[in-house]
Amino acid sequence: MPGPDLVLWMPWALLLSAVAAALGVRAARRRRFGTALRWAGWALVPPALLLTGTLRLVGRIGAAVLAWSASLALNPVTWLGIALGGTAVLLLAAARLLESRRPERPARPVGTGSSPAPPPAVDDDLAEIEELLRRRGIR
Repeated sequence: MPGPDLVLWMPWALLLSAVAAALGVRAARRRRFGTALRWAGWALVPPALLLTGTLRLVGRIGAAVLAWSASLALNPVTWLGIALGGTAVLLLAAARLLESRRPERPARPVGTGSSPAPPPAVDDDLAEIEELLRRRGIR
């Protein structure tokens, strides 16, 4: 990367790295070491972009997105495209809801089996306890 570009983009890279490093330190103090490690990784990305010359590319992409978003306010054709995209998303979501609301079919019997199991035999001790509970109004 030539000298003037390096001088122009280095403050941005350092600022972004410092913010990510500060967030990493904050996460480490809260004992969230996984998050702190993730922020440490993000802190190394801006200098890597700067040294490979791609930070300028990222800046140009950001400027292009900003210019495009500024043109949204005055361009009715763009708003028509956004409306069509929103309508498409709504139609796809409605189709998804309709598919998920299909009536469920009753379960088929697994196989031919014997008759249902007979009811369990009444235990005398259990019958006495149930009678006591009924007398006291506990069901």
